[in-house]
Amino acid sequence: MDKQPRDHIDIGPQYKGDNPFAARMRFHQSWYRSKILEAPYGTGPKAGSTTWYGNMLTREDGERGMNFLDPTIFDVASRRLAEKRGAIDPFRLLCNMLSSQPMCFNLFGKLVDDLELATRLMQALLPGEIQAVTRVVLEYAPEPARNYLNDRTAFDAFVSYIRLDGNESFIGIETKLVEAFSAKEYRSQFYDHWTQDPRAPWLPDMLPSLQAKQLNQLWRDHLLAIAMSMIPGSRYTSGRFMVVYHPLDLECREALAAYKDLLKPNDTTFVEMPLDSLVELWNSAGSPTEQKVWLNMFSLRYLDLQASEDDFLAHKA
Repeated sequence: MDKQPRDHIDIGPQYKGDNPFAARMRFHQSWYRSKILEAPYGTGPKAGSTTWYGNMLTREDGERGMNFLDPTIFDVASRRLAEKRGAIDPFRLLCNMLSSQPMCFNLFGKLVDDLELATRLMQALLPGEIQAVTRVVLEYAPEPARNYLNDRTAFDAFVSYIRLDGNESFIGIETKLVEAFSAKEYRSQFYDHWTQDPRAPWLPDMLPSLQAKQLNQLWRDHLLAIAMSMIPGSRYTSGRFMVVYHPLDLECREALAAYKDLLKPNDTTFVEMPLDSLVELWNSAGSPTEQKVWLNMFSLRYLDLQASEDDFLAHKA
């Protein structure tokens, strides 16, 4: 169903069921595909879908790497797909411009093969803590799972580093664009074990609140970081969990605010990072011209909604 003429590059169909933020972001991705990539729209959101959407690339263009900001990021994505493990969805990664999965690769992909760049940029996010980044992995879960949460919980990005004191640490990262946190309430004796450890970051007796639909996914992702740092024999003396989210995502901001209320006042294991703040910090980190070009492209793709505002208003009229 992806065989749409190459010259059919208008904004394309939108989804009427979107909330206001998702609708605006879907339109912006449709605009970016049409005006910047000059590519036709495809079908989605799943590989077997037959519905046309403006934010979808055709399968052909997806496999050519058009969902990524440059060839180096596409190479990282291709190598990660070739591993054929984890929860990574090839069609979503390659063809869905609205998905947070390609956004994660567009944001952290350049750090995978350039640890000098990774060190400089991560130092900007965690000032006074990092001596050197040692590894960057996208779509990462420690193995074997039974030693941690015994499930399929994974980080969108994982960065390990040497601290200034010489000890090894890490930060596990969840990236969000428009997708809601999982609404399913998962429970497990493994979750209870790590949550109720006296060293855990949550206030006492918060387990029922953490299990609630709004916070369950945040809790599980954070749990994975806690398990990795607290498991006996861990190579890491500490670990953190970071959520990178779009500043206009009000539902996410509300969930993060509710989640922080359940943490101990002195907790340092949870970090929230608005996407615009992250890009601003990275731009101020003394990046060479090549990196500034990449960050400017990233901003246009995900943050500069003003670029598509006139077309959006005309579309609504």
